[in-house]
Amino acid sequence: MRVATNAFWLSVCRILADALSFALFAAIGRAFGPTGAGEYSYALALATLLMFLCSGGLEEYAIPQYTRAAPADRPRVWRQILSAQAVQLGVMLALFGLFLLAQRKLEARVSVILALAAFFVAWGISRVLFIPATASLAMVRPAFTELACRVAAIVVALGAWLLASPPLPVMLIGFPLAAVLLLWLAARNAGRHGARFPGIHPASALVTLRQSAPFAGSSFLNQFYARVDLLVIAALLGSVQVGLYATDLKVLEVGLLPVVLLGTAAYPLLSRLAGGAHKEFSQAARDLVRTSFLLSGWLAVAMCALMPLLVVPVLGEAFGPAVAYLPWFAALAIMKSAEVALYRLLYALQRQMKYLVSLLAGTATTIALNFALLPILGITGAVLAAICSVTLVAAICAWHLRAHLPIRALVSLVLRLAVALGLTASVFFGAREFGISPWANAVLACVAFPFAAFGVGLVLNPAASRLFRFDEPLRPAVRQ
Repeated sequence: MRVATNAFWLSVCRILADALSFALFAAIGRAFGPTGAGEYSYALALATLLMFLCSGGLEEYAIPQYTRAAPADRPRVWRQILSAQAVQLGVMLALFGLFLLAQRKLEARVSVILALAAFFVAWGISRVLFIPATASLAMVRPAFTELACRVAAIVVALGAWLLASPPLPVMLIGFPLAAVLLLWLAARNAGRHGARFPGIHPASALVTLRQSAPFAGSSFLNQFYARVDLLVIAALLGSVQVGLYATDLKVLEVGLLPVVLLGTAAYPLLSRLAGGAHKEFSQAARDLVRTSFLLSGWLAVAMCALMPLLVVPVLGEAFGPAVAYLPWFAALAIMKSAEVALYRLLYALQRQMKYLVSLLAGTATTIALNFALLPILGITGAVLAAICSVTLVAAICAWHLRAHLPIRALVSLVLRLAVALGLTASVFFGAREFGISPWANAVLACVAFPFAAFGVGLVLNPAASRLFRFDEPLRPAVRQ
């Protein structure tokens, strides 16, 4: 059950970290007003970009390489990974330095940028240092290490705000300190899993960076592809509509975290199986898609039945119009879960270029459809554009996976999910006709869906699953 355990704890740690990050943002807003919140948001966005520049794509590329390598070859693979990381870090620092020199007047204080950049760059490097643990499916300790360091930095900031109300740069002093601690703990974790720290080899670095480039390209394009609709809405409809759309989008992104992290937890095992028997990989692939559909179907029910009751009480009356778009975002959640599962399978099979091509097609589609539909349908048009583009991406991925995940098997899972959702909708609308209260009916729908999913065969038996029954540290695969 190591994959299920890892997925659970990865989700718990990520959700807790995001909740505390929101609390910090709220505290900064109360202490420094819109100006301070703007400085923090600007610095946070820049720090996230730096994190991507120093390690983007390297983790996804390196995990299969390390997982499949024989014990005698792992030092060489590790040296290549660290060499590539060093080059990426050097390029990032050079670009960051040029950026600072080019700014005559920064919109955020340099000290705020440096504090957040130190932590996020350290976080990106730590993800690479955790590769030996991740490749062995030992993900719980790294997840709690990242959470502990992030929590420590946030607690220091919140404590400083409550006790002394210092300037924003002083309030964030815990972030660079947490960065040093995170790097030290990540290096110790790598050593605990047998990884040493050899010298840097520029030639190995260039080869590794060239091979990991499709992963980096996909990561960057995925971020743009997921945000381009907001840019078009802002240009055509204005900031109010952006706020309504972004509200439902945030619900979708947080709700999909368990699906995303399930793929992360399963990635090392899938990479190992992809280098071995065809049948075992196909079984694990089917189980991954099946579980992703189960989780996204449950999310869709919650978005349609429960979230409409929470939006206004939590965010205020001004966000009431966002409720009308939640069913459309629920449909988007299901399609997005298919894409998330399928691209992980392509990565495991080292077909990352197929996903990159599908993202290019999806990005072009969503831009064209947004410009065509937004003037006519408003936000509904934007969600329809997203659904169509994500469906196209998932379809292209499914076509390239058909030898390992037959189309008929995928269609069967889609039909099972549709039946389970149909049964749950019948319960929901039937109970409403009988006059049950909205809150009780929402809870009833959320409880009914797992039973409906079990009845149609969407719930698998973990003990019989090739994906979930694995309970030992991974050893290198023997190629057939």
